[in-house]
Amino acid sequence: MAEPLLDAAAITIRFGGLVALNEVDLQVAASGITGLIGPNGAGKTTLFNVITGLLEPSSGTVRYDGQDINRWSPPRRGRAGIARTFQRLDLFVGMSVRDNLRAAYEANVPGGVLGRRSREGVELVDALIERLDMKDIADRRAGTLSTGLGRMVELGRALSTRPRLLLLDEPSSGLDVGETEHFQ
Repeated sequence: MAEPLLDAAAITIRFGGLVALNEVDLQVAASGITGLIGPNGAGKTTLFNVITGLLEPSSGTVRYDGQDINRWSPPRRGRAGIARTFQRLDLFVGMSVRDNLRAAYEANVPGGVLGRRSREGVELVDALIERLDMKDIADRRAGTLSTGLGRMVELGRALSTRPRLLLLDEPSSGLDVGETEHFQ
């Protein structure tokens, strides 16, 4: 059996006397889809925060592509191919949809702003806007969008980083039936 792309082992998070995660294990295969389910307050977002480096585990190890990444910063994890969406929308509300996606690309790709890979970013963002059916809103400010469209922008931003591991934190939260179908 091949080594998993993600191997989170015995992850524990303590906030003072509160144990948010207690020796949680999660493995994700390189070509697989893994669901993480549980009730509100079960620690799903907390585990995502550990994987992406927003929280340091009290104990346990996060291995990505065979490497211990516990000491890696969130930007380094992003450049290595880990991307996520957030449970609560986290968009650049004053920027256009297109600029939101472009900013994510530029933050993760050396030479993506003015360098040799700038054109590649434009092409990737244009392709994602087409693929996610966002042509009609590409030049609108993200802060003017409905929650459903905002979730699509957040997904596009995550995909703009060309992730190998994509963590979707309650991607259909707050969406109506039509928006959920569009998201799928």
